[in-house]
Formats: sequence, C-alpha cells, structure tokens
Amino acid sequence: MFEQLALDSTSGASAIVRAAALEMAGMAETSKAPDPGEFWEELTTACSELVNAKREMAPVINLAGEILSATQRVVLSGLGIEALRGTVAMACERVFELSEMATERVGRNGCELVEEGVTIATLSTSECVLAVLRQAHGAGRKFRVLMSESRPVMEGVAQARLISALGIEVVLVVDAALPRRISECGLVLIGADSVTSKEIVCKTGVYPLALAAREYDVPMVAAGPLDRFIPEALAVSRNRLADPSRILSDPPAHLTVENSYFEAVPLNLVRSVITEKGILDRTEIEERLRSRPVAPALLQILFPR
Repeated sequence: MFEQLALDSTSGASAIVRAAALEMAGMAETSKAPDPGEFWEELTTACSELVNAKREMAPVINLAGEILSATQRVVLSGLGIEALRGTVAMACERVFELSEMATERVGRNGCELVEEGVTIATLSTSECVLAVLRQAHGAGRKFRVLMSESRPVMEGVAQARLISALGIEVVLVVDAALPRRISECGLVLIGADSVTSKEIVCKTGVYPLALAAREYDVPMVAAGPLDRFIPEALAVSRNRLADPSRILSDPPAHLTVENSYFEAVPLNLVRSVITEKGILDRTEIEERLRSRPVAPALLQILFPR
C-alpha cells in the first residue's frame, strides 16, 4: 500500500507524514469492510505497513499511534462502520494540519538562533530547516548557508536551490568537504527525523558534522516538531539498508555495497531541538518524552511477539 512512500528518499519527515496521512484517509474512505471488526483488521494491517515503510521517522509511527488510539475507542464504544471511517479521516486531517502549522512555528522559534553575519552548515532536505532560514531572512538577517550535496540521491542540491531562491547566499560542497569547513560556521542546523532521550535520528552524514561541531565548539541544533519525539523503546530501526544500486548498479564480485539513509547521533552532541513549543534542551526533551502517551495497539504492531 505504501510502496511509493517507502521509495521516497528525498522528501523530509514533514512531507512524508502528510503524504502518509492522505493515504491512510484514502484507505478508510475506500475500505470495503462490512463491519467494524473487519475494518479494524484492515486498519491495523495498513498501520503496520505504514510503520514498516518509514520506521526511521517518528512522525510516521506517531501518526499510526494517533489513528489507532482514536479508532480503537470508537470500536470499543460499539459505533458503526461510518463512525470508524470518520474517525480515521479526522485523525489524519488533524495530523496533516498540525504538521503544517508546527513547521511554521519551528521556523519562528528557530529564527532567534540565526545571528547577523553567521554561516550556517546543513545537509539534506528539511522543511523545518528551510522554515528557520526563511523566517530569519524575512526578519532582515544577513547570513550564509554552507550546504552539502547529500549523496546518493543529492537532495541537498535541491534544498540548496530552494534556499538560494529565497535570496540567501548558499555555498554547495561535496559531502566529504563539509565537516572540515565547520570551523567557518557559527551554527550547525539539521532536521531531525526522530528524537529520543538518548539520540536523534537523521540523514546519514550528520554524525561527522556533530563531531566536527564539538571539535570547533560550534553549536549543533536540530529542528523538528514534537511529532518527532518518540520513546527510545519505540525507535525500532536506525540502520536499515536501502537500495544499493543508488550507489553502484553493477558491483563486481567480492564488492558489497551498503546504502543507509539514516543514522543515530548521540543527544549529548546536540545543543538543543527547535520545536513548535520552543527551543528545548536535553532535560526538557526528556520531560516531553515522559509525558507522551503510547497507544496499546501501536505496541502490538511494533512488537507483535
């Protein structure tokens, strides 16, 4: 059901979760299930497929949790199939709208970190990073962005085009060159796909930036709404291998190609996380995670045994 979503390796987490919400709402609308029991079975199967398609991205897992939690209450109340369809549609619409609003609020909150004349290092695609830069530029700040190409899909090149179209000066470099050039920067700003109490999960290539930022005493900040926050136990995968042909389509004998789009970065290398509720430090992140409920049906999907 989510084949195209699984293959999307260029969109950021915000765009992915909105696309997922639309697909889940479409599934509920077109379902042929004759009764609530069969609808629930279809829904849990769809949520399982969704999580497996993008299990590195916390907002996708949290979307599945939102849908399951809301729908299970309706199932247990004994309401009919139309009520279930409407519940799924409303949950998906809510997630879609909150995602758009949260991104803009992240931009406003992160704007204060962009100082006049600073060089900001970043990589890959992130609507939240773009929102921060847009807000800072709109506030009249003059700054420069140092962007890497983000191989193998080169989504950093596309992001660089978007940033430059705003009128912001951008310098595009190869991935391997970016860590050494952190010494020129006053801020490292990256998008987070998941945030736990121990680490953030983001595009491969962020970890060497984090080490370089520590070496040169440059603050590294992640940007991502609270839908990126997920308990450590639910962050079920961080190192899933992707299509190796994106790197080398015809490897010879004795040559193995490993293509991984995501990696984990220890949270102690990150100064703070910009959210729609403000800029949170590690203590505040842990407090937010402790107060986040988890749907029992989501646990059954993530841990079927």
